Formats: sequence, C-alpha cells, structure tokens
Amino acid sequence: MIDALYGGVLGMIAALAFNRISVFQIKRRTDETSKIEAVGNTATVVIWVLISGLLFAAVFAMTDNTAARLESIAYISVALSIAVVDLDIKKIPNSSVLALLIIRTVALVYVIVSGAPLKETLIPSLVGLAGGFILYQIPLFFGIPIGTGDVKYSAAIGYCLGAFGYLQAALVMAVGLLVYLVYLIATKKGSLKTKSPMGPYLSLGVIVTVLFPMFGELSETVFSSLF
Repeated sequence: MIDALYGGVLGMIAALAFNRISVFQIKRRTDETSKIEAVGNTATVVIWVLISGLLFAAVFAMTDNTAARLESIAYISVALSIAVVDLDIKKIPNSSVLALLIIRTVALVYVIVSGAPLKETLIPSLVGLAGGFILYQIPLFFGIPIGTGDVKYSAAIGYCLGAFGYLQAALVMAVGLLVYLVYLIATKKGSLKTKSPMGPYLSLGVIVTVLFPMFGELSETVFSSLF
C-alpha cells in the first residue's frame, strides 16, 4: 500500500514534468495558440496528473523490482506524452521516440551486466524493432498513407516491449481503433476513411502491455529454444 502511494505521488510529479515537455514540443511545431493552450490548460493538467498517478501506483503495487519499476514508469510517461501531442497536432516528436530507444538500451545494458542471458534479452528487442518497422510498411504497399512518426514509434515500441510484447500492444491498438470506428459509425460522425492519429492507440497498447504483459514467459521460452 505504501509503495503504491509513493508511486502515485511520483506519477503526479512526472505528469507535471512531461506536460511541460509536451507543451514545449508543441510550441516547436506550431504557432497555433489554441493547440498550445489545449495541452497546457488546467483541465488537461489535472486529468494527466490523475491518470499518471494511478498508472504509477499500479506499477509500484505490481512489482518491487526497482529497475523494472523505473523502466515501466518511463515508458508510461513517454507514451502518455506522445498520445497527447499526436492527438493535439497530429505529429509524433522524434525526441520522444529517441527517448524510448535510450530507455530500453540502458535497461538492456543493465540486465545484461547483471548476468541476464543475452539471447533472452537483446534478441527479442531486436526482433521487435524489426517487426514494428516492417508491420507499418505493409499499408504503404496498398497505397494507405502512414506517417513516418507512426512508423518510428511502432519500431520503438517493438524494441522496448520485445516481439511478443509488441504483438500484444498491436492487438490492444487494434481493439482501440475498432471501438473508435464503431463510435464513428454509430454516431454517423465518420467511416473507415476517417483519418485518426495513431499515437494515442499505440500508446494505449504500450501502457496496457506494460501493466498486464501476457506473453512474457512465452517469449522467454520461444527465444531460448530458437537461439
């Protein structure tokens, strides 16, 4: 209980910091005052603080491993920031994607130095990186436009979560998009052709997978047997 409270407070502080970072990223990409104010206003900040606090509290309640906690909350913070920025200005900052790559690389170095088997840590991330990149190239062959930011974010997710973690995140994203499509059709506000920023759905996949990983043991079994 105490750990969860500590995590919740830390999540609130992180939300305030990442809100400022997101506002800065938006200011660098647009001069529209309404876009900047939409992320910096009190209502957005309060909602962000509450969500981040709850998610951090969940992480701290689920594990007492310090390294795992730090990696998870870092992913959550960056994912929330990307979701907000992409929803606001339809762009995913390269700096946020780079942050994910750095976080995972540091985590990999730490666990490998600590004695974790190389093939069970590095290979899944590299396969996930390649898979996340290739998967988002497929729509281009059918003439479906995909933003370069989405492709980079997808690849970074694969690198961070590993091949099977990426698969789970992609499934969550697909369900999220399906729910949105049903809403558009039911309210007659859109259709299959309605464009929507992918960042929020990809971020949803990241957060759900970080909190509730379904294929962790399967990943270790598969990669340890293949390599």
